[in-house]
Amino acid sequence: MVRTLVRQIVLGLFFSIAFLFAFNTVNADQRDPELGILFSKLKSAKTIEDAEEISGRIWQIWTTHNTNSILSKQMQMGIDLMQSGQLDAANAVFSYVIQQDKEFAEAWNKRATVLFLMGEFEKSKYNIAQTLALERNHFGALAGLGMVEVHLDNPKAALEAYRRAASINPYLKDVQQAISRLEEQLKGLPA
Repeated sequence: MVRTLVRQIVLGLFFSIAFLFAFNTVNADQRDPELGILFSKLKSAKTIEDAEEISGRIWQIWTTHNTNSILSKQMQMGIDLMQSGQLDAANAVFSYVIQQDKEFAEAWNKRATVLFLMGEFEKSKYNIAQTLALERNHFGALAGLGMVEVHLDNPKAALEAYRRAASINPYLKDVQQAISRLEEQLKGLPA
């Protein structure tokens, strides 16, 4: 009953603002010129605090649509739904955002996260691939890919994904721990 009510509210919101999208130019290429500078600073950060501040700014850019404030608000609504465990509703929101702008890399990444949490690992992997096609330096998507590959019992692919994430953001503690675990697990196995 509650799930149905939430779905009706979300769909009602979509339909009530859908006409607004027709009048907005949609272009979220995730190629904000600041990103290149931020990725360089992230690799050379001297402290974890500096790295967290830089990665926080990167996430802010990624989750904010560069030309459409309504899509930015939709992203935040989807994030809030996901964080509150309303995965079906969050999936619907992120799918709607993707329908409005297939170039919005973070919408693909957030939907990949929701699908992972729902146990839809292959679908999550597909959405991660879409994210990385749009934003090759998406360390979050690469870390997510590592988690997906672990759940699909592909430890070598997981290790590769985690290493790629760490090469972009060397301060991801969970990723570093996953790399250590997988290297230990794969020790002595043929490459």
